[in-house]
Amino acid sequence: MLESYESVSPTAILTSYPRIFTDIPYEKEIYEWLSKNCSEEVQLNKLLAPEIEARYKLANTLLDKQNVAQVLELAAGYSSRGLIYSQKGYKYVEMDLEGVSNNKKRIINELFEKNNNLHILSGNALNMDDYIKCEEYYDSSKELAIINEGLLRYLTFDEKRTVGQNIYNMLKKHGGVWITCDVTPKKFIKKQDEQNPTLNNSLNTVTSRNNLNDRFEDENHIREFFGEIGFKNIEIHKFIEVKDELKSFNILGIDRNSCDELLESALVAILKI
Repeated sequence: MLESYESVSPTAILTSYPRIFTDIPYEKEIYEWLSKNCSEEVQLNKLLAPEIEARYKLANTLLDKQNVAQVLELAAGYSSRGLIYSQKGYKYVEMDLEGVSNNKKRIINELFEKNNNLHILSGNALNMDDYIKCEEYYDSSKELAIINEGLLRYLTFDEKRTVGQNIYNMLKKHGGVWITCDVTPKKFIKKQDEQNPTLNNSLNTVTSRNNLNDRFEDENHIREFFGEIGFKNIEIHKFIEVKDELKSFNILGIDRNSCDELLESALVAILKI
């Protein structure tokens, strides 16, 4: 079963590449290391940059508003968020599958100064025992923010429910908030196909875990699904909220208004119990 989840790991490189066409710190250095040290054959697509940049920056904006200074990022991939926030003094744990987390440790050790606030662990978001391993790095008297990009869209609804229940159990113990960029509705995938016609076909050659049937129908479906797990407070935000912050349009020479429908249909949820 773990091998099935590892098939998603190359998508971490797929999303790392577009971030080099943004102003997000450290992304160029990280991708340069990946290009020299990883051999996964994935079709890179720089036109993903606006949506990837929006996802990253909206998650940061929402995290900044929570007044929570310790974070668990699930399926963190090769994102620089943990590096940046740990330098700000956040206690930051990244958890990802073994192949990615081992690469990430090498990247941090080889390219950046030692940072005692950042911890990178191998683990599976469906396994509650792996969350428990992360707890030693937190102050149990303070609230926790759990964050993820690019995780739930590759899981079935039964698997999404398991992850949601695990996160619910963590927040019930610690208090805090879950920020997930993975409440991907079918409308967004359809707009993504219009914007990037080859993208999802390319993903299908990398992993079988890119199924339209595993997408949420709409915002009501999102609220109903997570409400049944026990999340009582659910806010929905749209990628387009950070449109004015996106630098990739100018860097790539993309019409600033060409992605409006895509960014309008892409959602991030903030969940509390």
